[in-house]
Amino acid sequence: MITIDLRKDAVDVQQMLSDAVRKYAAKNRAARTAKRHPAVTRIDISYSLGDTTSTPWVHLDLDTKPGSEPDGDPSHPDFAKLTRRAWLPAVQADCDGETVSVVQVNGKVRKCNDDELLEAIGDFLVAMLLEARTNGVFSPLPKGNRCELGVEDPTSGAFGWPNYEDRGKKNLVK
Repeated sequence: MITIDLRKDAVDVQQMLSDAVRKYAAKNRAARTAKRHPAVTRIDISYSLGDTTSTPWVHLDLDTKPGSEPDGDPSHPDFAKLTRRAWLPAVQADCDGETVSVVQVNGKVRKCNDDELLEAIGDFLVAMLLEARTNGVFSPLPKGNRCELGVEDPTSGAFGWPNYEDRGKKNLVK
């Protein structure tokens, strides 16, 4: 059985978030680039598991529009990017109808087939955003009066967090 160990990916995702926040905050403070890097109103992770031949990826999108919506049109798309080549064998096995194992950050193993793999990765990325928020990773980031977190698989549309009607309940950056 093919296994994805998300404990290894957690380090990379947290580093991506931390580096992106540091980079954006520096651009916001620099006189030459500040105008193009105003306060952030949305922090979204978009991801794709692709198919049997394309490399899975995770991107960080930042939006600065007032009243920002999760509309797939952020002002700073793909601000940070990760490729996840190690996920490809699991995606291929999943596409072939095989069950794959996902080792979650807490060490528990989740068996996945079909859309369950997409959900397991989405849940992992939600947990990464919430952990970053808890650990103060977003503190240096200039934020608007309301700054939301979100996760979405834009290629299939099969995963999105939070549900639209639940926005503002658990996904605000404080």
